[in-house]
Amino acid sequence: MKSGIHFLLFAIIIAIFSLNTATATIVTDGLVSYWTFDRIHVIDETVKDVWGDNNGTITGNPKVVPGHVGEALEFDGAADFVNLTTLGDFGRKMGTSTFEAWFKTSNKTDWMTLINTRGAECPYWGIQLNGVKDREGLHIAKETILIHNSMTREKGCQPYMTGGKFNIQDGEWHHIVYINEYRKEDGIGGRGIDTVYIDTEFRGVVNGSRRGWINFPFTEPVYLGARNFGEKSEGHFDGMIDEVRFYDRPLTLKEIRQNFESMTPYDVEPIGKLSTLWGSIKNAK
Repeated sequence: MKSGIHFLLFAIIIAIFSLNTATATIVTDGLVSYWTFDRIHVIDETVKDVWGDNNGTITGNPKVVPGHVGEALEFDGAADFVNLTTLGDFGRKMGTSTFEAWFKTSNKTDWMTLINTRGAECPYWGIQLNGVKDREGLHIAKETILIHNSMTREKGCQPYMTGGKFNIQDGEWHHIVYINEYRKEDGIGGRGIDTVYIDTEFRGVVNGSRRGWINFPFTEPVYLGARNFGEKSEGHFDGMIDEVRFYDRPLTLKEIRQNFESMTPYDVEPIGKLSTLWGSIKNAK
């Protein structure tokens, strides 16, 4: 009898430990939304936000394929993207934030978008690869990553961008982290600092040149895998995207490395819950 009780207690402790560590491999402090793209979280045209309330909606026919962690979405470069909504309260006060994702592509020449949103005026925010399309037209810049954001001046909304050329369109998985840190300053609105890490390596910062910058709410949905341009999409991503997350604070380098090293899929299926395990033990008597 005692051995049976001991076994049961041991099984319960293991189950509790497993539940508590299922998400402990990634940083959850400040986490707003998390799309795993694992098959169990992609239902018809809905991509579940496993942490927040911002479920995405699929357009086109991206395929669920083996990813960097669990499964990923594969985009065809022509019509596929995911509408991640305006991100609720987080999008309405968009300021200090961290965007994080894994991606894999071999496209080194065609302009395409990793993530983007754009309002009628502001905001203008996102990440583009191999070039940029702006008011002056399409400019191809092979093997580049360009970060977009916007600020306000006396003349109204002013977009800006920064980036560089990196050898990451090589058909291998790469990890990108884009941190936008907003610091309020009396009398001038605030100052924005943009920081980019690729595969945990510091890749650049822009600061000091945007006095007067203010928060711009996301008035249009955030598109993953395409540029949201009015009522149409363009610059479609060609490749795979996995493990997309937004935080409402800047991640530290230690935290970036922690997420980079995490290889545990997020699991919310009932099979992992304590009640299911308890039932299995009872039925095994």
